[in-house]
Amino acid sequence: MTRRFALPLALAASVLALTAVPAGAATAIEYGLIAALVSP
Repeated sequence: MTRRFALPLALAASVLALTAVPAGAATAIEYGLIAALVSP
């Protein structure tokens, strides 16, 4: 996956994390996903 697709995907994940936070667990998972996508 290229950065071109990773950026919008990370943005969408951030929005999902902000709108749906069941106990902080989802947020941690989403941020972990973003970190995995952005990392080389």
